[in-house]
Amino acid sequence: MELDYKALGFWLQFVQVAATGLVFLYVWITNRQKANTQAIKEMRDDIGRELNELDDRLIRVEKDIEHLPTHDDMAKLHARINETGEAIKHIAGQLNQIDRTTQMINQYLLDKGK
Repeated sequence: MELDYKALGFWLQFVQVAATGLVFLYVWITNRQKANTQAIKEMRDDIGRELNELDDRLIRVEKDIEHLPTHDDMAKLHARINETGEAIKHIAGQLNQIDRTTQMINQYLLDKGK
């Protein structure tokens, strides 16, 4: 049996090119996977930081809201303001009466002096 060295050389080169192509494909896929993994890790870190910031902001807002008046407090305040308004109207009426009385006394004194 006679070996055909040219054919054997061709097939060895073909296997070498195919193996090189497969190694290239493996390296390319692996590098893309590493890049994707790194990008996903960075995104997770960014999202984690943003969530921590949002948690901090939410906690601050909740603390601020705790000190705000409730709806019932606002209703009580509104009622007290209405009561104060009514009291001021009453005081204004009394001041008008005092003013009229003072004017009448002043007029009487002025008329008496003539």
